[in-house]
Amino acid sequence: MARNDEYQFVSTDSSTVIANLVNAYQEITGRTLQPSDPDKLFLSWVADAIIKGIVRVNYVGNQNIPSRAEGVNLDALGEWIYSLARKEAQVSTCTMRFHIVSEQSTAITIPAGTRVTTSLQSLVWATTVDTLIPIGSTYVDVKAVCDTPGTAGNGYVVGQIDTLVDKDNIMFFDYCENITETDGGTDRQDDETYFQAMRRVLDSFSTAGAEGAYIFWAKSVSDKITDVRAVRPRESISLTLNVYERAGSRFAFFGGNYVDTATIKVYAHGSSEEAALGTDYYVDYINVPNMARIELLDSGALFGEDSIDIEYEQDLPGHVFIYALMDDGEIASDTIKDEIYKACNAATVRPLTDYVSTRDPEIVQYDIDFTYYVSEDAQISLTDIQTALNYQVNRFIKWQYAKLGRDINPSMLENMLMQTGIKRVDIRSPTFVHLRSGDSFDVPQVARVDDINVVNGGYEDE
Repeated sequence: MARNDEYQFVSTDSSTVIANLVNAYQEITGRTLQPSDPDKLFLSWVADAIIKGIVRVNYVGNQNIPSRAEGVNLDALGEWIYSLARKEAQVSTCTMRFHIVSEQSTAITIPAGTRVTTSLQSLVWATTVDTLIPIGSTYVDVKAVCDTPGTAGNGYVVGQIDTLVDKDNIMFFDYCENITETDGGTDRQDDETYFQAMRRVLDSFSTAGAEGAYIFWAKSVSDKITDVRAVRPRESISLTLNVYERAGSRFAFFGGNYVDTATIKVYAHGSSEEAALGTDYYVDYINVPNMARIELLDSGALFGEDSIDIEYEQDLPGHVFIYALMDDGEIASDTIKDEIYKACNAATVRPLTDYVSTRDPEIVQYDIDFTYYVSEDAQISLTDIQTALNYQVNRFIKWQYAKLGRDINPSMLENMLMQTGIKRVDIRSPTFVHLRSGDSFDVPQVARVDDINVVNGGYEDE
């Protein structure tokens, strides 16, 4: 649900207001007003004042609806209805490593607030806690936060923050470096982002480990997180079972919670040839006490076996794997994943029976390769077409990576390219690929472009 345009509680149609005023005037006075009558002009002025009041009434009405309110009015509704304050800008963080020239006979202190920067000295990061370089060691790692809130502090790669500002803070100092890329900085929530957070907060009230609750708390870590999946995982099991005989029938047994019987595969021990259900064996599964029985049919290929091999899949109850995707299509960094883990593992969030962990989605690479053709009587220049093509290709790439499990869809690419004024396009890549979303207890996937090859096929007549 997106934020809506302003709703009109009271009509602001000026012709209706003037007509009502004129009719009332004529009914009271018994006079018929002509278009140039001074009283008619006066009523037009009155109508204008009334309409301005109606516009104000409509505005006030809309400011009482979260999907239409703005600024401080939206803040008031969010805190009153949802108990959710607008998130202010957050600072980026990284892990700094401080080196000294040699091992010392005493621990060396890195005071909290020790500042570091890049060679350009555009931004400054400061350590958050007092830290000691232990005796016998020449370095220590410590968290540092940027002194400038917002996204400006993100994206500084490993080793780029290498200048100590407070040179007198560290005895025997040699050099410093960031060993993780800076990440986690966000700007203050705009109205749209804040409104979407209000809608998600309803899911956070569940104490049963609902999917929506984990998604809400994971997204609360950073507005740069564009998509989250909370998945109850599934594991693959391989077992060798002994075969038992009773009253001329032969059986094997195994137990397990939430076994997906449709995934059971049976083999003669040591064989890679799968036995046939209904011909070689039958399976019975009883949820309580979670016991499966495999009966070997006397007419089947398994009947004389003393042991069999089986494979099957089962859910992992109580386990929650959380996958996060950033708004630039990148997988969440270790810093962001740590923050997600802390948010979703809090005692007030996680049910006692849940085991929560953060995982990485699977990346599926694809190429963009197509030839486009331009009509001989095209009304726009080749330069403008090429600019439009570049824009639409980048738009497709962003659309493709904006959501976990979004299928690689060449039809969407073709639709976007045909908006540029070209005559036709021959798309060789990508081809359609279905991506996993995590809805079936599996690892979600996300598409990422690799090579891009755009070929101008020249002019064609109609």
